[in-house]
Amino acid sequence: MNKKRKPNYKLRRIIARVIIALLIIAPLVIIFRVKIINAPLYIKYHKNTDVLNALFDAKFERKEVKEFMPKLEKKGMNSYTDDYIISLSNKGYKPKTIEYILLNFKMGDTKSLINSKYDKDLEKMLNNKLFDYKNYDRYMNERSDNEDIDRTILRVTLDLDKDNYSDTVEETDPNSLTAFINKHRYLNEDYIPDDLVDMSDDYANNYYGQLQLRSEAYEQFKKMVDDANKEDLEIYADTAYRSFKLQKTIYNNYVYENGYDKASLYAARAGFSEHELGTAIDISNGYLIEKGDPEYNWLMQYAYKYGFIFRYYEDNVDLTGFAEEPWHIRYVGIDVATKMHKENLTFEEYWIKYVNKKEAK
Repeated sequence: MNKKRKPNYKLRRIIARVIIALLIIAPLVIIFRVKIINAPLYIKYHKNTDVLNALFDAKFERKEVKEFMPKLEKKGMNSYTDDYIISLSNKGYKPKTIEYILLNFKMGDTKSLINSKYDKDLEKMLNNKLFDYKNYDRYMNERSDNEDIDRTILRVTLDLDKDNYSDTVEETDPNSLTAFINKHRYLNEDYIPDDLVDMSDDYANNYYGQLQLRSEAYEQFKKMVDDANKEDLEIYADTAYRSFKLQKTIYNNYVYENGYDKASLYAARAGFSEHELGTAIDISNGYLIEKGDPEYNWLMQYAYKYGFIFRYYEDNVDLTGFAEEPWHIRYVGIDVATKMHKENLTFEEYWIKYVNKKEAK
């Protein structure tokens, strides 16, 4: 007869202890899993565990925290940093937005943001490289409902939200083919291009006086006109370089005849006209060229190959401040004109992206 096996109480006790231990440890692992997984970060930043906790609570990925912490340390943390992170996260801001705010905003601006309603447009703005929080109120004042945010930021960057001819800045490199003149950037009244050349009657209407253009622009203009002539098209300059004195007379006469408001759209004050650069031309085919003219259509297709661009379109009045002028072209050089054509940029957009960026360095 088989003897009944005695239960292995020792084994049972071990299993029971293991189960109890697991029941105790498992919740702790779950609770502290973030710290366990990211132990190297907590060891490295042991003095800022509250900030690390806040970042992970705000749904920052480990890689984002690893890249963000050195930047945050460099800027300098304070006793409120973790609270700011949690508050911004609770408002609805995403990790990348929180990172930008903590690295770029002043403490007062951060507090204002926390005390305000969630701004869904702010996150869109932060994706724009031109965004500057000190201009935030200007962006919001300038922007109308359903308007493109990037366009608003561009206008504010160009100071186009300000009154015309206010807070003006002098163009310090007027000889550059990408010199930028508008209602907030001006030429010194003593500036005269040193390479102006007379335009012959074959390319210019000299009936009311000798027209002049900068030499490089003139050479390219002649090539363009000659090629257009081969297509039985007639193009010549009706207006080219204007002196400060002449531009002043033109503007004052326009104001006298049409009033200030209309003059503001169709004429520039002296010092603020591209014609004073010596690279702008009002073109004619007997009359000032208009949209739909064969010459206009040809130039729209080929002008950039000779270094010329149209400046004043109907859909960029908000960037130029001037009404559409199908007859106004400007020489910026073949490379620049080609780049603008390929990237479909206005001159303002090109200047901000490629010229102003260099000037700011």
